[in-house]
Amino acid sequence: MNQPITDDFTKPELQIISMKSGYLPYHHQYDNMDRGHHDFENQTTVIDPNYYENHPFKRGDIVFFMNPDFDHDKYPSVRLEEMSISRIVALPGETIAIKAGQIYINDRKLDSFYGIARRLGSDADALKKSLEDQNDRLDDVMKQNIQNMIRMLESEQLEPTKIQEGQVFVVGDDWFRSFDSRNFGPLPVKAIHGKVLGYLENPSSH
Repeated sequence: MNQPITDDFTKPELQIISMKSGYLPYHHQYDNMDRGHHDFENQTTVIDPNYYENHPFKRGDIVFFMNPDFDHDKYPSVRLEEMSISRIVALPGETIAIKAGQIYINDRKLDSFYGIARRLGSDADALKKSLEDQNDRLDDVMKQNIQNMIRMLESEQLEPTKIQEGQVFVVGDDWFRSFDSRNFGPLPVKAIHGKVLGYLENPSSH
């Protein structure tokens, strides 16, 4: 069996960043990156628009990008803002596949917090455990909602897709709420306008 791909550098939590010359403040209005803690909600995000002039694209990076065009007939109800953020999971030259909600890169499991389908930070196994542990305290509607979410996460599939030069594959941390490369395909790097560095430091904290 191929060894999994791991990422010991990228952490789920974002850093607190001081605003510097050249950085951009950005208010994200979409919960596609929510990991169960209202991530990005009521937060000002700091973008470095020049980051990739001196750094390579890296798996795990959260990038700030212009939403590409997509098949509006296939997704008639989708209305996107001009800009969005999502996380890079596959790089140029790699082949990505998704099987039962698990990302594989070149037939190797992506063993990372962002490598498996999640809803509000929980993967299917965590939801199953929650359902088991709280079974007596949940009403039938809540149980059904969790069961539906488990089925949705486990049903996520993507046929092997080769990422060409000049492209990356991005996925939001909350798969249920995210419209990303699973829908519009690999993202052209020319659409990327910077890297998300973290949350803006609150001046009142000094």
